[in-house]
Amino acid sequence: MILKTTAIVLRYAPFSNTSRMVSWLSPDYGKITTTIKGSQRPKSMFLGQYDLFYTCELLFYAHEHRQSHIIRECTPLKTRDRFRQDWNACAVASYLTDLIARISPADAPHPELFELLDSGLDFLAESGATESFVFWFELRLLDRLGLTPRLQNCMDCARDLTAGVQGMGFSYARGGILCPACAREKHSSVLPLAPDILAMLRGWQRARTAQNAVTIQHTSRQVQKVSGLLGIFLGYHLDTALNSRTIAFDILKSSGSNLARNHRAAS
Repeated sequence: MILKTTAIVLRYAPFSNTSRMVSWLSPDYGKITTTIKGSQRPKSMFLGQYDLFYTCELLFYAHEHRQSHIIRECTPLKTRDRFRQDWNACAVASYLTDLIARISPADAPHPELFELLDSGLDFLAESGATESFVFWFELRLLDRLGLTPRLQNCMDCARDLTAGVQGMGFSYARGGILCPACAREKHSSVLPLAPDILAMLRGWQRARTAQNAVTIQHTSRQVQKVSGLLGIFLGYHLDTALNSRTIAFDILKSSGSNLARNHRAAS
């Protein structure tokens, strides 16, 4: 059976001296694995037609009882050249595609995940990478998966928690916040939650677009706190390693430190 779809390159690896195995995310078929035969030959028709983070139009032979399909045609629709020049954007794009590859089951259509990743990569390619964008993307992903953190009311007593309340907690296992009284009961898996961190999480959760999300101002301390909290939450609920996330944040932090040093030297 010959099928046609649009798909994003998630990963690729050698299959032989001249061929590659490529993992894709498509809106129609979910995560699929394909073999691109002869793609590494000098005169292959596939040279330059796919790469990491590309969105492509595919025509492939689907094999129902095999783990890998065979690519017949591949046409790039979005190449996102910034990722070959901007190390920060490339690191974040690598994290996003790695995360989606880990959590997406094979051959299970999820068009909302495709739309989120496709638009997220577009934004990175146009505007570059920031911590705010990563936090926004992670919260949008959790929403798409039905795992949205509950950030308005206490998980135990349903008390509405307004800005400025001290002594709150965040239960990463239960997926939401606790008022000071309930947090003091020492539930397992509860992390301290400062009012400013809650306000920032709410802001990123409410932001409808990445463009709105990146306007939220933050300090390096707040980035560290939010990154730790969301990292624990993601690792617990998605049950997967997040090494690429750590690398991406380390690169963003290093880039920010270098910019600050250069600014001080210039002044």
